[in-house]
Amino acid sequence: MPARFVRGLLWCLLLMPIVLTGCGGGKKQEQQQKQQSQKKQQQDKPIDTVLQQQMKMYQDIKKSEYEQQEKIRKEEKKQLKKLQKDQQKMLQRELEFQEKVRLGGDPWAGGKKEKQQSKQQGKSGNNKQSSNNKNNSSKQQQGKGKNEKKTMPGA
Repeated sequence: MPARFVRGLLWCLLLMPIVLTGCGGGKKQEQQQKQQSQKKQQQDKPIDTVLQQQMKMYQDIKKSEYEQQEKIRKEEKKQLKKLQKDQQKMLQRELEFQEKVRLGGDPWAGGKKEKQQSKQQGKSGNNKQSSNNKNNSSKQQQGKGKNEKKTMPGA
């Protein structure tokens, strides 16, 4: 009997935890697991706040970088507009210089009087040319008439 008794006790010891978990002994384990998960959550909260702080810092850095780049872009636009205006002024001066050279005026002398004089000279020069053209055309017509008379000797 003692061997049977020992076997029975061993079986009881083995089956006892199984029976207890089925009857409510498992509640203790569930409570222990809940407590452990709550502890983990409490420990995770500081990590979450640290991550949130780091994320906020990252966003602030990105925002400040964007603002700096925006300022740089605005300054570059202003500088580009200024350069375009300067270039346009320079081209205008070059055009005026070329016009003075073309009209035969003094290209290095400045002032509105010279511009007006050069314009008046250009107009009077055009009038002289047009009167010269009229005279030349009338002479050519007279010359054609003489040539026609020379070509008709048989009449």
